[in-house]
Amino acid sequence: MESFLHKSWREKLTTAEFFVRRSLAKLPYLPVPVHLQISQEEEIDLWWSYVVPFVDTQRRFFDYWGHDLGDLRFLWKVLKPGMVFFDIGAYHGIYSLVAARRLGAGGRIVAFEPSPRECRRLRLHLRWNGISSTSVEPCAVGSANGDGTFFQVVSGDTSRNGLRPPDSKDSVVKIPVKTIGLDQYITESRLQHVDVVKLDVEGGEMAVLQGAERVLTEVRPIFICELLDATTRVWGYDARELVLTMQRYDFEWFEVQSSGALVPHKVQDCYPEVRNYVAVPRERRREEIFL
Repeated sequence: MESFLHKSWREKLTTAEFFVRRSLAKLPYLPVPVHLQISQEEEIDLWWSYVVPFVDTQRRFFDYWGHDLGDLRFLWKVLKPGMVFFDIGAYHGIYSLVAARRLGAGGRIVAFEPSPRECRRLRLHLRWNGISSTSVEPCAVGSANGDGTFFQVVSGDTSRNGLRPPDSKDSVVKIPVKTIGLDQYITESRLQHVDVVKLDVEGGEMAVLQGAERVLTEVRPIFICELLDATTRVWGYDARELVLTMQRYDFEWFEVQSSGALVPHKVQDCYPEVRNYVAVPRERRREEIFL
């Protein structure tokens, strides 16, 4: 208590915010507003169902907290009316919400989330935000249609759910799931185009690409893709192989800046940080956003 009293007012406020956030984070399904700053002139407001327990002194209390703010800004820039967006590994749906706000009723969003627990929260977020343009598919995207086992983290880092048990000490439960190949889904859905794909499936990205030959050669969407050795090695390969595989299909890789702008990416030997990168079909470099 004495040490708290000797802190500056700024330090006291930060400490108080920490304890408030930690208390609120314990409340399940607490409706809270989230502000996502797209640019200096543009901000979008969303309803979310929980408060994160950590403090970022560079952000306001209800500002969006994620490390992928630049990726969401890029998504906002690249989406245009009439586009189709796939959110593969949607989790709680922040990408789907941003895409739906950008595209409105004229676009289409498909959110794939195989975890029943995460899927419930995803649907809740869509309902709270009045979004009807998003289809939720409670299945795992993989190399082909079939039956699989999904490993859902019981507590801890629940974002590590996947078709392989995570490399962590978190306990998991096994859940039977349906799997689907991306090519097969597009064919069965009779989709004429898919413009942007967010791909984050905890190391299963290579399996998704194996079931997406037509997507890679004919449909040619832009990919926002996580590259992380800690997850891909659970599947027996390095994240670098994802980069090289898509390069063979004539995709160019970029890093996303905090503003949402892209800079060319040089292939690395290892990918130790939790981070998304953007893979762009070479022919789409002519689009205005890349010039």
